Amino acid sequence: MRKTVVIIACVLMIASIINRDAFKEDISKRTVVQGVGIDLNDDGTYTVTLETINTENYSNADGTASPVMNIRTLSGKTVYSAIKSAYSIDGKTPLMSQNRVIIIGKSLAEKNIIPALDFFIRDAENYPSVLIAMAETSAEDFFKKSTNDSSVVSRNVERIILTAQEDLTVSSISLCELVNRYKDGASSFYMPIMSVEKVGEKANAVSKGTAIFKNGKLSLTLNEPETVCLNFLCNKAKKGAIDISVNGVPAAVSIIKSQTMRKLDYQSDFPRFNIEIKATADLAELSDKTISSITDKDINKIETNAEIKLKSEIQDFCEKIYKVNKTDPVGLSRLIFIYYPEKYRQQKENLNEIMTQSQYNVEVDIKIRRVGQDYSS
Repeated sequence: MRKTVVIIACVLMIASIINRDAFKEDISKRTVVQGVGIDLNDDGTYTVTLETINTENYSNADGTASPVMNIRTLSGKTVYSAIKSAYSIDGKTPLMSQNRVIIIGKSLAEKNIIPALDFFIRDAENYPSVLIAMAETSAEDFFKKSTNDSSVVSRNVERIILTAQEDLTVSSISLCELVNRYKDGASSFYMPIMSVEKVGEKANAVSKGTAIFKNGKLSLTLNEPETVCLNFLCNKAKKGAIDISVNGVPAAVSIIKSQTMRKLDYQSDFPRFNIEIKATADLAELSDKTISSITDKDINKIETNAEIKLKSEIQDFCEKIYKVNKTDPVGLSRLIFIYYPEKYRQQKENLNEIMTQSQYNVEVDIKIRRVGQDYSS
């Protein structure tokens, strides 16, 4: 028996070595992709922009170094054929496992982005954690206008999107999350909008709100305050600042931690969604130079003002997305499926209308943890 086990182990080890060698490929034969932009042309073909790492180090005749990144534009009837056509340029196969972001052009967003994402879902080299954003214009223009001598556009976009953990005005979504929301059927999905801002001689990628998609198509765009509401409703508002006013004096509170609980009451003909937000915050700023110290009464007033402001904005936001635009980027309709599956099946075809007739009750509880130092004499 022991001899048999040893023989099997040896066979498996040899097989793994052979398998590894069969698929081993030198990195010099691959084009390392860092970012992908996708635009839809008028004839139904795709224009794909690849940002790739320049693995060939050389100096130009004038002594300047070779560029860190290469931007190349490819075309094809499918996204796959466009990307694979890169091989004909330098004889290297694109390596997709290092891709950081997928940028969707606005022309594609207005049609349907789902067919264009099929390659990224099926191909084994693509990671489901890759981040997705929409360009304010075309993806090709975004990459080309954002390029500086030493910057990596895709890395800058990734950095901006990841700041959503600290910045309430920025949204974020991965390929995996987008697909799950789309397959949910009733829910919509969203992604950050990227634009180019020129400062002096440099052009930088910046976030410009959020794009909401319904059935794979661009449905509406959100500004920064509305993106804050979206992050709170999706329980993604972990940290960030909220601007308020206390007796006409500008103030700001800094969210330290936050939790959003969403519950469903379906006792009447239409569902009632109860949304409860609890947050702990610090007083970041109170723009009143006459105040030398802050009392408990002042703190209570600041908490109340912050709660009223956030509650009002989120209720207005629910009115806009559910009752006016008939979209569900928050995924509240999923609660009907979870808690009332039979009602969900009965009303699935009319779920958008059901959501327009639903009630959205918001409660906000903000506790000020610290108010800072008092240096008054």
